[in-house]
Order: sequence, then C-alpha cells, then structure tokens
Amino acid sequence: MFKNTTVKKIVIKHLPIKKLAIKKNIVSASLLLAAMQAGHAQAAKCEYIVANDWGSGFTATIRITNNGTSNISGWNIGWNYSDGSRVTSSWNATVAGSNPYTATPLNWNGNIAVNSSIEFGIQGNNGASKAQVPAITGAVCNSVVTSSVAPSSVAPSSVAISSSSRPSSSVVPVSSSRVSSSIPASSVRSSSSSSITVGGQACNWYGTVTPLCANTTSGWGYENGKSCVARSTCSAQPSPYGIVTTGASSSASVISRSSSSSSVVTIPSSSSRSSQNNSSTSSVVLGATCNGYATRYWDCCKAHCSWTANVPSVVNALPACGSNNSRLTDVNAGSACGNGGGSAHMCWGMAPFAVSDKLAYGYAATASGDVCGRCYQLEFTGQSHNSPGDPGSSALAGKVMIVQATNIGYDVGGGQFDILVPGGGVGAFNACSAQWGVSNSELGAQYGGFLAACKQELGYNASLAQYKSCLTSRCNSVFGSRGLTELQQACTWYANWFEAADNPALKYKEVACPAELTSRSGMNRGPLNDIKTSCN
Repeated sequence: MFKNTTVKKIVIKHLPIKKLAIKKNIVSASLLLAAMQAGHAQAAKCEYIVANDWGSGFTATIRITNNGTSNISGWNIGWNYSDGSRVTSSWNATVAGSNPYTATPLNWNGNIAVNSSIEFGIQGNNGASKAQVPAITGAVCNSVVTSSVAPSSVAPSSVAISSSSRPSSSVVPVSSSRVSSSIPASSVRSSSSSSITVGGQACNWYGTVTPLCANTTSGWGYENGKSCVARSTCSAQPSPYGIVTTGASSSASVISRSSSSSSVVTIPSSSSRSSQNNSSTSSVVLGATCNGYATRYWDCCKAHCSWTANVPSVVNALPACGSNNSRLTDVNAGSACGNGGGSAHMCWGMAPFAVSDKLAYGYAATASGDVCGRCYQLEFTGQSHNSPGDPGSSALAGKVMIVQATNIGYDVGGGQFDILVPGGGVGAFNACSAQWGVSNSELGAQYGGFLAACKQELGYNASLAQYKSCLTSRCNSVFGSRGLTELQQACTWYANWFEAADNPALKYKEVACPAELTSRSGMNRGPLNDIKTSCN
C-alpha cells in the first residue's frame, strides 16, 4: 500500500547535497520507484465480490484480472471497511492488518499472465446488517470494480423449531451449524461459458467441449474472460478425447448423456439390507438432473442434527460422541465448538466408506431447512466446480455416492454437499486439535485440509499420483501414527476411492436412505414418506 504522499513533496534540486540525509535519499528513491512502478504496473481489474451474506457474517472473493499487455509479477492490494466489518480468516493469499487490510500473494499465485486472473477468499463478521463492498486499491489496479453476487439464502439462526410432541428447548447454540470448510480450494477462476477462442478447433475435455488457449502453453488458463485448456494438455488425454474440429460455430456444445432414459447400475454387496423404509443398494438408478458440487470438511463439532429441536418428531437425533469417541447419553450436551467448550463431538462413525469401486456412502452438511436425515444420490460428472482441469474430478467420473444430511452450513448453498471427510479442513470451527491431540498446522489448510495443503506444496499442475501420495502421507502421519485407524481409513478413502477430487461437480437427486446409513446415524425419515423431487 502506498500512502498519499506525492513525489513533489521532496524536491531534491532545492537541497544542498551535503545536507540531504541518507534517510531522505532512500525515501525519495523509493517514492520515485513506486511512482514509476505504479505507472507501469497499473494493468489489472480488481474486484471485490460478496459470495455469501448471512446477516452476521460473509464470505467474499477478491479477483485480480490482468487486462494489460505484459505479465504481472507480484501484487499488493488493500481495502478498508467503513461499517466496522472485520476479516476473520482468509485463503490463497496472505492477509494482514486489522482494518485497513492488505493482501499479498503466496509463492504460487504472484504472477498473473495477460488475460488471466487470480482469486483469493476471505471470511468475516459484518459491521452492519448487510455485507459491505469496499473498493480495492493498489498499484496493480487500473480499474476497481466492486460487485456482489446474490447473497446466500442460508441465514444463521439460533432458533430451531421445536415439536410440541416432545419436551426440548427450541434454542440451539449457533455453533451447532457450521461454515463450509473447503469452498475456496482453487485460486483459478472457473467459467461456465463454452465459447471457443481458437477458430475452428476446441478441446473435448473428457466429454465437454472446452475452449483452447491461445497463449497458455501448459495446463489450464484464463483468457479473454473464459477458462481454456492448453493444446499440449488437451492432446495428452486418452482417446477418444483431445482436440476436435468445430467448424465455424462460435459456441461449444456439451456432450452429455440423454436425460430421457435412466441407467441402472448393479452394485454387488454381501451385506444385509433392511427392506422397510430404506432403499436396497443392490441397484442404483442413475439419471439425476439437479446440478451441484461436493466440498469437504471435518471440524469435530456437534452437528446441527444432533439437537432434538432440529429433527422431526418421529426421527431420532444424530448421536454425538465424547472426546474418546464414546456415544454421549445426554442429547443436550454442549458442542465442543460452543462458547462454553462443551463435550460433544462428531462421532467417527460418520466417516465415508466404499460399498464397491463405483459406489460409496457418507454424510454431509447441506443448505438449511428441514434436511436432517434426508439422503441424496450424487453422480459425479468428471468436472470440478471451481478447479478447471482437476485430475481427481476427472478420475471420479461415473462414480456414485449416497450421503445423508447430518448438518447445515451458513454458507452452504443449494446443490452443495459438504461431505464429512477426516482431514478435509476444519473451516470456521476447530475442535479437532484438542480431540485428536494435533497441532493446527498438522491439520493442513483451514479451508480444504490436507489436499489444499498438498496443492500449495506441490503446485496446481502436479499429477494425480503426486496429490494422492501427498494426501495419503498426511493421513498416515496424523491418524495412523496416533492409532486413529477409523479416521485414517476414511482419510485414505478420500485419496483412493474419491480420487483426491477437488470440489467435483455432480448431478444429484433425493433418494430413500440405504440401511447402512440409517443404522449408523440412527436417523430414519422413512415413515414420513417425504422425498422431494425438486432441486434445492
């Protein structure tokens, strides 16, 4: 950040050289250099975008787009809130200050190529009833754009609707609801546009026609306001994918399966099934049409659905566990993430597990509402929600996961499933360090956990094998070395079955819950017969 001091305030020619202090020489030179750099470096559009606003808090994305003629090497920006808002956490940048704030790059996102952009995220507390959108300042910014997307419909509430058929308090601690821990997993902006930037040719990226980059030589890029893939990266795909001829058309089409018919996938399993009020997992009917994506978290907190006031009267609340993973008999035990430092944690039995090489079960946080105990079938498309070219998401294509909702998130929107994965990131609340006896640094990135830490360590163009190896090593180091076998297995499940996918895109639909999920959670909505067919 440069102060409002101008170069003309120090006029060297009017001072005898012998009287000019060394300090003034340094200041003068610094200011002159700053002015020269500012004139040369002002080549980027700087945007502040409110991603979610739930009244008391917010998340926002700050984007820097290089619309100049030369690469940007290094950046330093700042902003100031006038309403008392304060930043509480950040990701993909080093944020300093207590208002005003400054942000500088990490070791992998300091350079911005022409027609490319970088993003980083922040979370904070609102100073007023609505998230403020401050101006972004800095020598790199030639045009400052402040914008805000539609706020999330997920609002925090400490009041849960209580059923009159059972005695329970309708006031539930705020800490029973969580903030998603892995949305900000990538600094590369994704785009839903499919316009082709290279005349006559495009990239068939695992079934989706994607623009080819004109300037980026490797990996994924962001040119002319759109995501694109380099020719070398596109050509490295196995047949039948790769560079395709598109003719004169300026828009790309998406290759997808027909929604007019459903496919049935048989899932062999030797485990027994309960036929009453639960679905049989011997077959999975594909054909989900709602668009969504999966994120990940594990904060060791008592879940929203563990409070009796948050579940229907005919449904049991989700059990909570103590620090040693033993089930608690007191359903009103305070959350370990609460202000009073309660004893209730998430039980380790909520970890995901594989049924076969194509089907897995687990639990997730979803958007707010009457969600406790509902189950959703997630059909992974092979794309990532916000990390273009993610190799893990590509490898996950064709797999199916069924999750049961056990929690809600303040910033979890419709179509988002924040899957419980040990090592997936603690997010805004962290009871794991105390429960597991680990340091904060061992938990990886606050948002995104082990995988996000691996990507920061290896960079965003490493191979899938490298990401899996790094992730598995962290799983073994944190959980295996402490004898936390159940958590270690679930953590390596993420590396193996889930292919270390980073926020994969998916199609989803609500389904009847498999017996394997309801038997673990104790939540069975079957008697309600209230499966919804609409997208949430």
